[in-house]
Amino acid sequence: MLSRRFVLGAVSASALMVGAAEAEAAHAKNVILFITDGCSWGCYDMASHWEFGAARREAYADFPVKLGMTTYPLNLSTRPTGGNTPEVSYDPARAWDTTPNTGSFGGRPSYFNGYDYIKRSFTDSAAAGTALATGQKSYNNSISWSNDPAVTGSPLTPLITDIAKQWGRATGVVSSVPFTHATPAVFGAQNVNRDAYAQIAEQMLRNPNLDLIMGGGDPRYNSNGELRATPNERYMTMMQLNALLANPDGSNTYGRYFISSKEDFEKLADGTLVPASGRLIGLAQTGDTLQANRNRPADPTNVSVENGNASGVPFNTNVPSLLTMTQGAINFLSRDPDGFFLMVEGGAVDWMAHANNTARIIEEQVDFNRSVAWAIEWVETYSSWDETLMIVLTDHGNGMPMGPNSDRIPFEPIEGRGQGVLPGVRWHYGTHTNENTMFFAKGAGAELFYQYVRGTDPGLVTFLNFGDGRYIDNVDVFAVMRDVMVPEPASAALMLFGLGALGLAARRRRETVDA
Repeated sequence: MLSRRFVLGAVSASALMVGAAEAEAAHAKNVILFITDGCSWGCYDMASHWEFGAARREAYADFPVKLGMTTYPLNLSTRPTGGNTPEVSYDPARAWDTTPNTGSFGGRPSYFNGYDYIKRSFTDSAAAGTALATGQKSYNNSISWSNDPAVTGSPLTPLITDIAKQWGRATGVVSSVPFTHATPAVFGAQNVNRDAYAQIAEQMLRNPNLDLIMGGGDPRYNSNGELRATPNERYMTMMQLNALLANPDGSNTYGRYFISSKEDFEKLADGTLVPASGRLIGLAQTGDTLQANRNRPADPTNVSVENGNASGVPFNTNVPSLLTMTQGAINFLSRDPDGFFLMVEGGAVDWMAHANNTARIIEEQVDFNRSVAWAIEWVETYSSWDETLMIVLTDHGNGMPMGPNSDRIPFEPIEGRGQGVLPGVRWHYGTHTNENTMFFAKGAGAELFYQYVRGTDPGLVTFLNFGDGRYIDNVDVFAVMRDVMVPEPASAALMLFGLGALGLAARRRRETVDA
C-alpha cells in the first residue's frame, strides 16, 4: 500500500509509470549517486596507486555491477538547434584502434587512431549531467534544458529529484565546486545556459524539491579561503547570500537553514548540529573549489597519504572536505523515514584534469574515494544493500592520462611507483573526451542496469581489464534510479492527483529564469 506524501515538483505521469513494473521487484529506499567529474580511466589508477600502492583498491572496486557507460551529447552545439535527432555517437572499434597516427588534434600528437577518435565529439558536464538528471540527451551547455524548439529550447522534466520528492524522499546535492556549477545545477535547476549562475542559484535556492545544497562559490572568499576586498559575484550574488545571512535559522526568503563555517559542517557530520528547518544550504568559505585551486608555496613536508595531500601545498583550513560534506548530507537527509536521494560530486577532479595536474587530481580523487568509502560503511551500519542503491560513475573522461610510455604503447596503464609517490603519467589532452567510462553499482536494483545494456566494447576488457565489456549509456542511469524509487505501479488517478500541483511548481521554477 502506498504511504507516500505528495510534494510539489515537475513529474509527468508517463515518466512515473514507465518502468514501474520493473521497480516492483527492486525498490530502493535510498539512492546515492556519486559522480567524479571528468575522471578518465587513468585517474582512478593514479589515486589508488598513490593512496594504496596498487591499482583498483577503491572501496567500490569490487561492486558487483561493473559496466562501461557512454557519455556523448545529443549534438555539439552550445545553444538549442531544434529537433532531437542524435548527431554524436560512440564506436568501440574506432575508440580502441591502435593504428599509429602521425597527426594531432587539440594541439597535441594523437599517436594512435583511437586516441584521435576519443579526443573528438565530447560532452560537457552540463549535457552529461542533464542526461543523468532527466534521462534525456541535449546540447552542450544545457542545464536540464531541451534542444527543441530551436533557439529557445524548453525545460526538461522531470528531474530525478522531482521524482524522489514525489515519492516522499528527502533530496540533496553536494559538490566540491560551486553549487551552481553544471553538475549540481542539473539536479535542481533548468536553464538554457550553464553560465547563468545567478539565475541557477535562484532556482536551486527556491526549489521545493531540493532539500539540501552543499558546495563552494561564496562571493566573499577567494580560492585560498581568504576574504576578498571586493566580493566576486560570479557564482551567486551578494543579494542572494545576504538574504540567507539575514536569517540563517531558516526563516529567510529561501526557507533554508544556512551554514558556512568548517565547524558547522563538522557538527552536521557528527550529529551535534540538528537544524530544525527541513531545508539547508551549506556554503563553504571558498570562492570556487574546496581545495583544488588553492595557491600557496609547496612544502614537501606537507605530503601525507593519511591527510590526502599529494602536492605538498597546505590545505585551506577553513573549508570542509568532500568527505565531511558527505557525512553531513547523509546525516541530514536520512532523518526522513521515507528515505532520500543524494548526488555527491567530486567536481574539482575535472578542473585538475583540465590542468593536467597529477598531484592535485590525486588529492581530489582521494577525497572522493574516501567519501564513497564512508557512505559504504553508513549503508552497512545504518541501512542495508537491500534498501539502498549506490552508483559510482564519472560524467565523462578528461585529459586522457595514461602510462609514461603510452606514446609508444597504446593505452598503457598508469605506472605505479609506490604508496605516497606520484605515479608515472603521460597526459594526452587538455579537455573532455568521448571515451567509454567506468561505471560501478551495488545494492537495491543494481541488477536492473543489465536490462539497459547497449552493446559490448571489447576494449574495456582488453586494455582496462574492466568488467566483461558490456556497456550502458548515461541516460540509462536516470531510468534505473527512477525505476527503483517508484515503489509499485500506481493508478492513473493517483498519478494525476499530484500532477496539477507538480506542473505549477515547474512553471514557478521557469519564471525565475524569465524574471
